[in-house]
This record gives sequence, C-alpha cells and structure tokens, in this order.
Amino acid sequence: MDNIRHAVKDNYRKLLDAGELVTAESVRNAYLGIQSQLKGHKLKELLTYYKKIWEPKLKNGGFKNYKTTIKYIELFLENKYASGDVYLSQVNGQSATDFEHYIRTTPIKDHDPCKGNGVGKHIQRFKRILNWASDDLKWIKENQCENYRCPLKKSKRKKLDIQELVALEAKTFATPMLLYIKELFLYSCYTGLAFVDAMMLAESDFEWEIDGTVWCKIYRTKSDEFCAIPLLKSAATILNKYRNDAKLVGRKTIFPRITNQYVNESLKIIQEACNISTYLTFHVARHSFAKTVALKNGIPLETVQMMMGHTKISTTQIYADVDEEKIMHDMTGLEDKLNRKRAIILKEESEYSAN
Repeated sequence: MDNIRHAVKDNYRKLLDAGELVTAESVRNAYLGIQSQLKGHKLKELLTYYKKIWEPKLKNGGFKNYKTTIKYIELFLENKYASGDVYLSQVNGQSATDFEHYIRTTPIKDHDPCKGNGVGKHIQRFKRILNWASDDLKWIKENQCENYRCPLKKSKRKKLDIQELVALEAKTFATPMLLYIKELFLYSCYTGLAFVDAMMLAESDFEWEIDGTVWCKIYRTKSDEFCAIPLLKSAATILNKYRNDAKLVGRKTIFPRITNQYVNESLKIIQEACNISTYLTFHVARHSFAKTVALKNGIPLETVQMMMGHTKISTTQIYADVDEEKIMHDMTGLEDKLNRKRAIILKEESEYSAN
C-alpha cells in the first residue's frame, strides 16, 4: 500500500512539473501508465511566436503594452505551474480568473499595483493573443477564454477647454525651452498628432496648395494608419517658425528632438503658470484637438477619425461624449419652442370654440 501511495504522489508531482492538467483522473491514468491525450503547443511558445511576428508590425510604442501583458502572463505561469508553462488546450475561464487575480495582487513594480481599467486591458490583450492562436494559427480549436469578461469603466479623456487653450496661447515664457514645449504642445492641439509623430515630422510630410492650404500627410507610427490634416493657421504659424529655423539643416526633422518624459515634466510648470486645472501631459493635446477644436465646432466624426488616424470609428466616438456644455447648447431655446407651440394650440382651440 505504501508503494502505491508513493507511486501516486510521484506521478502527481510529475504532472505538476510537466504543466499537465492535474485531476484525479489524470493522476490515475499516469499511475496506470495510460498516455495523456494532451499534446500540441504551450502558452509560452505562443507568447514567443507572438512577439516575433507582431513586434515588428506594431513598431515603437504600439507593442509596449503587449510586452507588459506578456510579462504578466509569464510571471503568472511561473507562479501557478511548477513547469512554468501550460498547454493551450488547458487555458480556460478559470485560467483567466486566476490571471486577473494575479494581476490585481502581484504588481510587476513594487508599490505600483495594476488596477481598474489597467487590469481589463491586460485581460483584453490576453484574449486577443489566444484568439490569434485559435483563428489564425489554428493551434487550438477555440479560445476557451473568449466569453470571459473584465468590464472596463468608461473614463473621460482629459482635454483643454477653449478658455484654457486661449490662456495657453497668450502666455509667454522667457525660457526658450519652455516656449518651445508650449508651441509643440499647441501644434498637437491644432493637428491631433501624437508626440512620436510630431517628433518625426519632416519637410516631405507637408504639401502646399495654390490657395495657401498646408496639408500634413503621414502614416501614424502606432497604427500605421494614414492621416491627412489641413493645417489651421495657428498650426501653420508654428510649423513655419521651426521649418525656417537655420538649425533645421542639421537635424532633418521640423521640430528639435526632445524626450516625452522631459516634455511632460515641463508641462507641469506650464500648467501652473497658466492656472490650468487640467493635469497636462502631451497626450492631452491630442484629446483637445479631437474634442475641443474639432468635434465641438461641428467637424463630422468620420472626418475627425481620418485626421486622428483611428483604425475604428468607435475610438473616435469616445471623444464625442455628451457633457454639460453640449446639453446646455442643445437645450437652448427649447423653452421658447414649447411656448410657441403651446400658444398655437391654445389659439386654434380658442378659434374652434368661437365657431
């Protein structure tokens, strides 16, 4: 009896070490020498192949978030399985549940836990990777996590309102670097360009029409989507200032190179100097273009999508949220309209009664 007990425990450990599904049946089959039916690809193999194929496609910042998700998956596997891996056929809803719990309770960086929508985004990317294995690679029959849900809370995109935008334009800075960062930020407010795209702008990205219109035409670095943006005068003025800079000859790009981190640190100083309540990062400029500059001034959603370089219009629709200003604008005059209709009805009823 002791020999049987030791043999069962030994097979149990072997299943764990191999990353096999450990159940009473699988332990019994291992003890009896019945070959496991599990075969095929494992999750770590999929992650390695995913990085190989997709990292070159999603260049620069586009793959950054996937790298973090993949890191979380790898750490989760090492934590949950003795072998540090698992067959794709074993990845199911419970795996997703355990993975979500791991993300929430085990931060990659100490004292910087992932929470809220950040967790949901990791689960989304986890499911996309599994869908790729199922739909494109045919490594598994189906993604057993497909129906797993980790709902995202709708969050408002931070942006400058028109008063803050005007205040920023009017503010002058004696420090050349702060002035440059302010103008770079404003350029994005009037074009919607992301930081990495603004930094890469070259003379060849612009076309000048006979009527004076300047077009900025690029492929977004993040999504490789085409953008065509006719420049507003405010943006064209900033562009001409830097393209006519004598130093341009030696740098090849329109705007002098600078790091995103340094820009965001400097924007804090600019924010305080302008008494702007919105917490400024460079991405706020892109949001401000979409909402304050374009959509609030009647530019159609499809046009904004084209200028922003969004793959899906649903991404652009995030900026079209209804706020109090929109409600007030739409409700203006409603009272007068109702009163006029009421007066017409009462008049008609009065005339009918008189007859």
